Amino acid sequence: MRRIPEATIRRLTHYLRCIEFIKETGATILQSRELAAFCSISDSLVRRDLSYFGEFGTKGVGYSIDELEKHIKKILGIDRIKKVGLAGVGNIGSALLKFPLRRNGFHIVAAFDIKEELVGREINGIPIYHEKDIPRIFKEKGLEIGIIAVPQNVAGDVAEKMIEGGAKGILSFALLQCPLSRKIPVRYIEIAAELEILSYEIEKED
Repeated sequence: MRRIPEATIRRLTHYLRCIEFIKETGATILQSRELAAFCSISDSLVRRDLSYFGEFGTKGVGYSIDELEKHIKKILGIDRIKKVGLAGVGNIGSALLKFPLRRNGFHIVAAFDIKEELVGREINGIPIYHEKDIPRIFKEKGLEIGIIAVPQNVAGDVAEKMIEGGAKGILSFALLQCPLSRKIPVRYIEIAAELEILSYEIEKED
């Protein structure tokens, strides 16, 4: 299978946001140079990114916005809703439970915590279970993705519970220091790291 650069996948998600915004203007056809200008990148980069996945659009005419949106969603695997389980109902977790992820192809079906005052409650219609029930609930509800928003010292244990329940991928706000029992994709959200990169880019411009 041809290896696709991670930077290309990241840009696809950005293209999708731009396409969704452009659709709201009533446009039905989009040229690569228009998408490039809207995304503040080069026309050639847009064409190269899309070329990894076949031929899109009509030469001299452009892309059907609906078709391009559909193709990108299929490439990213969000042409169907993916069920998600979230561990840790603190400030970050509670905010995520209220965020409209479903419009992006994800549905948080269950949340988990160890605080007895939270277990059994619902936030935004999403039930909260005890963390010990992660494997069972993941299996019963067919959850594919786990989001970890717990302290770092217990994040590894939570990840293993999700894997035991059949999780296919994990998004974590905490660094998982130990190798997992099964190799699955793990992505991290590191705000400090993003700020450090932004700081570098600011300094580079000076």
